[in-house]
Amino acid sequence: MSHHLKSARAFTPSIGTTAIRSISIRMMLAMSTITIIGALMMIAGIMFGSRHEATEQNINPSEVTDGRLFKGAWIIDSEKAVIFIIFFVIGIIAATGVVAWYFSQREIAPMQEAMRLQRNFVADASHELKTPLAVIGARTELLDHRSQRGKALEPVIEDLKDDVTRMDSVINDLLLAAQSATKLEPTDLVSATQNAINSVALLAGKEDVTIYQVVSASSTAPITVVGGQIGIERCIVAVLDNAIAHSPSGSTIEVTIGSDNTFASVTVRDHGSGISSDPERLFTRFSRADSGSDHQGYGLGLALARDITSRYQGRIDVIPVHGDGTALQIVLPLAH
Repeated sequence: MSHHLKSARAFTPSIGTTAIRSISIRMMLAMSTITIIGALMMIAGIMFGSRHEATEQNINPSEVTDGRLFKGAWIIDSEKAVIFIIFFVIGIIAATGVVAWYFSQREIAPMQEAMRLQRNFVADASHELKTPLAVIGARTELLDHRSQRGKALEPVIEDLKDDVTRMDSVINDLLLAAQSATKLEPTDLVSATQNAINSVALLAGKEDVTIYQVVSASSTAPITVVGGQIGIERCIVAVLDNAIAHSPSGSTIEVTIGSDNTFASVTVRDHGSGISSDPERLFTRFSRADSGSDHQGYGLGLALARDITSRYQGRIDVIPVHGDGTALQIVLPLAH
């Protein structure tokens, strides 16, 4: 567990260092440009306000009769020059403030997002780990009780293994929620979907639920989307886990993969009782649907899935279905 927590903290310093360095470089370039433009404008303004000596003395150079070309000099009004210099200094100070504010707001956003996600991480960890820890504590007491009475320990040990697996899944999901700078890479959506189905195959078998995968793409070429391999798999696992939780024994779940010119989608359809209340409640953190099932989920569920897909410039929605059940669709941009 310490390795997981160390990984959750690792990304924050690099974001802060990068933001500060980026702000410094951009401000330096912006201020250099503003100073040069301001200086040129000041010189142009001073020259525009200056006048030739001939004009000052009302002399017409063509009327000079001594045979020499009248050259004269340019006269600069000191009062106007001072005014231009004052405006120049005020403009530079104002521009510095505006540029500093703009770049600080722009570059500090990743740090603010990282801090928000870390706060969520602490809250999520506190909330989600209490239940499995309490269950493990109760099972260890039961294990001790059975041991003292010479009863079989294997059922309790198997339950403990399931609890440990569930807790590890929760921690992995929490880490995904805490990482704001998820690496984006081309990902084979069909392969990721198959891996997700394999991950929940045992759970589906225990619930006597069969999962079918259908690829309805227009071509046989791989469907490659933009996103992290692990993140996409966890999203699909969360949707499948929700479908299994709401599927009656002996029913099926259809997983359909499709694509168009811009986006690809994974649609998971179950044949449960459907959603009687607000569908958006499914995506609320820590919400618990009234499914009447003893099934315990694997991690933060649909709230995390929506959070991850939004980072991949995608979305996850509840879509209308004909008949019973519920259909959730994950939409992700294709990699070009």
